[in-house]
Amino acid sequence: MSRGGAVVRSMGVGTRWQAGFGLIELMIAMVLGLLVMGAAFAVFQSNQRSFQANEGLNRIQESARVAYELMGRDIRAAGGTACSNLARPDAEHTLNAEETLLLTSPVGDNGAPAGTELVVVSGDDTAYRITSATTSSITLDSSQIADANDAFKVGDKLILCNANQLYVVTATGVTTNSVTFTPDTPVAMTTDPMAPPSTVMLARFRNVRWYRSGNGLYVSRNGAAGQQVADGVTALSFAYREANSNTYTATPTSWPNVVAVRVNMTLTGTNQVDNKTITRNVSNVISLRSRTL
Repeated sequence: MSRGGAVVRSMGVGTRWQAGFGLIELMIAMVLGLLVMGAAFAVFQSNQRSFQANEGLNRIQESARVAYELMGRDIRAAGGTACSNLARPDAEHTLNAEETLLLTSPVGDNGAPAGTELVVVSGDDTAYRITSATTSSITLDSSQIADANDAFKVGDKLILCNANQLYVVTATGVTTNSVTFTPDTPVAMTTDPMAPPSTVMLARFRNVRWYRSGNGLYVSRNGAAGQQVADGVTALSFAYREANSNTYTATPTSWPNVVAVRVNMTLTGTNQVDNKTITRNVSNVISLRSRTL
């Protein structure tokens, strides 16, 4: 159209294109996403392996700590009583089996294959004062124990001692504040001229056996059924050092001369890391207080 000689041209509306992802951009985004997922999965796997390794080590350390703590208490107490280490039965008294173990061989292997088991005997940790005694009975201090039945029962092996004499007897009767026993002592313990009555004590005789069964460490106390103390124990051995010797052996020449015990254990974790099981060898040396103090 022409107006006044001018030419007017109509302007057409330009076409607007809708933008979006191309195939190449989509593939790049997918690759980046896969890389991020792969990195996250690798971190997760690494953390999982670290957790399993730490969990296995923690279990091994916990088992070893508990085992050595309990075993160490028994070994250190071997041959010990609430009375003097010099206390002995009357010279004319024939030692019974328990007295022989307590006074001469408080540690041993109970005839098991060398180095595989440990037997320890001692007086119990808790001992009770005596106020009066005959050759076959004692009366306990009521201010220390209200009822003797809480501590003793018929058939218990008991250590009756003072600063001078010591006997292992068997309880035949228990009442609120008294205990009868057999065999009779040569004299009433409270009339010993070599030791004051205040030194007379009564405690249970303790016989403890440590051994391995399967992959567990077990302890049997006073002939009772074994109780598991730790699991994952795949090897256990004991070696002994005698006085005036610097070496440890599973077969000491003289049990009465043993002054220390070396306990070796191999512990294995329950979890596998990279298809491998965590294993640790641990060792501890424990001295007998009654022989070294």
